[in-house]
Amino acid sequence: MDANEPLYVVCRNGVFVIPDGIYRSLSAVVSNGFVYLREDPDVLTISARPITDGRRRLLNSRFRALMFRNSTRLAIVNLKESIRVMAIL
Repeated sequence: MDANEPLYVVCRNGVFVIPDGIYRSLSAVVSNGFVYLREDPDVLTISARPITDGRRRLLNSRFRALMFRNSTRLAIVNLKESIRVMAIL
């Protein structure tokens, strides 16, 4: 499987869990234990580096995003220092 190929996860009321391999890959580049989140209209970006208009939170494998509260399935793309999360229609 290609590193940039999406993985699909279940989402309930906006809560989802990052797959283990992606979580380990992201945690390997997180230097201070924090990640930065930015919600765009269709994509949630979780980055190891500060991003414009992003908020900071502790790295955890479980996330909640209100933008996905009506979604049941999400695609997660690993971009090494960040991941992109998108709803599957």
